Parts: sequence; structure tokens; C-alpha cells
Amino acid sequence: MEKSGKHVELCWIPSHIGITGNEKADAAAKAALYRHITFSKLPATDVYPSISQYCSSEWQVSWDSCTSNKLHAIITVVGSNVMKKSLNRRDSSILNRVQLGHTGITPSHLISVEPPPSCSVCQILFTVEHFMLDCPQFTVKRARYFNVSSLKDLFYHVNGYVIVDFIKDIGFYYHL
Repeated sequence: MEKSGKHVELCWIPSHIGITGNEKADAAAKAALYRHITFSKLPATDVYPSISQYCSSEWQVSWDSCTSNKLHAIITVVGSNVMKKSLNRRDSSILNRVQLGHTGITPSHLISVEPPPSCSVCQILFTVEHFMLDCPQFTVKRARYFNVSSLKDLFYHVNGYVIVDFIKDIGFYYHL
């Protein structure tokens, strides 16, 4: 190798011993050596549902450990949050922002050095939950569109168009 101007260096890499996930992978690989090989033609599309179910299951386990995430209180089951695909891009974006609690009104103080916004009527922290469900300033208008007691109920049981119409009616559409 030296004649060709190349230098080869060997480096020792520790084995998987003591690393739980790696030991399981090694054991599974070794167990597969003793299995009988069967040949059958199976289209890849036949295993897609199983793979999808497995991935969803793993994702759900991970999601269940995120209980301090405020979105977890609204969406408890992975994949159950299916927004209306027929909404235009702007309306869909507004709905997603409201659902996440990240609007142009509510978390803007995190970027600036200003204090968090408070409701001019109630003098409490101005949040999505407050203006969508609790603020007495919007009680009459809210009653025209929906009657729910939680954000989870709002996003699971109220049509996306209705939520967007309410947001337009209270004058927040272009501020979110």
C-alpha cells in the first residue's frame, strides 16, 4: 500500500456486548440462521398494512410518553387528527396553528422581549383555549358556531369550516 501512496489504518471497534438494543439485534440475527428458508412470491404491497400498523404502534408508545406536550391533551391517538383535506391552504394553516396553540397572537411574546399577551376583557393570559372556549367577549358568536367544553372536543367534533368561520367572525383570521 505504501507504494501506491495510500495509508491503511486498522481500528478496533467494540462489540455489541452490554448494549441492550444491539444484543437483541444480534440474538435475532443468530436465530434467523437456523430457520428454514421458504420461498413464496408475495407482493411487497401485502406487507404494507403490517408495517404501517407496527410504525403507528411504535409512534403511539412514543407519543404516550409526551404527556407534558399541550398538543397531547387534544390529540391522544396518533393518526386520529385528520383535518379536512378540502380546506384551502390558508384555512388549513390557520386550523393547524390554532390546534397547536402557535398563532401570530398567542406565542409572539416568546420571540420578542414583551410580556405574554393578556385578554383585554378578562385580564388573564391570552391563549387559544381562552379565545376559542372561554372569553365572554365571544360567547354570543361562539354559540352560533359550536358548543364544546374542551379543545379536544372542538377539534374532534366540530367541522373545520365552522372553526375557521368562527375565527373570521371574531376578527382573528388575519392575525393568526
